Amino acid sequence: MNRILQALKGSVVVEKPRIYAEITFDRKLLMDVFLLMIAGTATALQGIVNGSLSRHTSPGFPPWLSFAVGSALLFVYLMVDTRGGKSINWKNSLKTSPWWAWFGGLPGAAFVVVITLMMPIRGPAVVYSIYICAKMVTSLVVDSFGFLGAKHRPATLPRLAGFCIMTAGVLMVSLDK
Repeated sequence: MNRILQALKGSVVVEKPRIYAEITFDRKLLMDVFLLMIAGTATALQGIVNGSLSRHTSPGFPPWLSFAVGSALLFVYLMVDTRGGKSINWKNSLKTSPWWAWFGGLPGAAFVVVITLMMPIRGPAVVYSIYICAKMVTSLVVDSFGFLGAKHRPATLPRLAGFCIMTAGVLMVSLDK
């Protein structure tokens, strides 16, 4: 019980708001935001495209096609990035990485299948608002406790307030008829 209380105590931090916080812009941050916006746009379009294709084929075909095309492109990237796999120490990687790290495709497959099934039924705004909210809950918990090797970042009041505001937005988008 004491262990659980210690974990909870370290997961939430109350701090004073920084009134005169210095705002700096760095180019790397701007590039990171730009790339993440591309990724967000790509996943939004992926669900819409897969949902549309599922209406004309079957619900199982678009996720398969998505992974087949993506796997082909990622294989080319892997070969370029690792000089044909030569720059990876495979024995060391197998010994040092956690067993669950090798199953990263399972959540991705679940995402593609569920999004493909839900998109024609609920539409992009509802599907993605609920999806983003679920990602935020999971991410906040993972950050707060440092699960799965993630950097430990306690749930501060500003982070929790942002989450609450976002959740209110999700409810407004999802419940509007």
